[in-house]
Amino acid sequence: MSVRLTVQMQVQPGKSQEFETIARAAAARVRAEDKGCEMYDLFRSVDDETRYVLVESWATADDLKQHGSSPGVGDMRKVGPLLSAKTVMHRYED
Repeated sequence: MSVRLTVQMQVQPGKSQEFETIARAAAARVRAEDKGCEMYDLFRSVDDETRYVLVESWATADDLKQHGSSPGVGDMRKVGPLLSAKTVMHRYED
């Protein structure tokens, strides 16, 4: 069963470029290294340059669980100080 996530993030004004640099490098690492990663892509809103969504797809729930402690996730956590609000995550399964 595939598992998909959307992670909504709001970035502090003026921090979008720094956020994107960190987040895109972390996403590339996740795609390259994390077993079962089918998609891990960052999108910026066309109406608000501080609003982003990360869309993830994992082959199995176990792959997602293992991803939680991967080096790529550690890299992604570096964006925390750049956020202006708590992230909102939604999980979907098929």
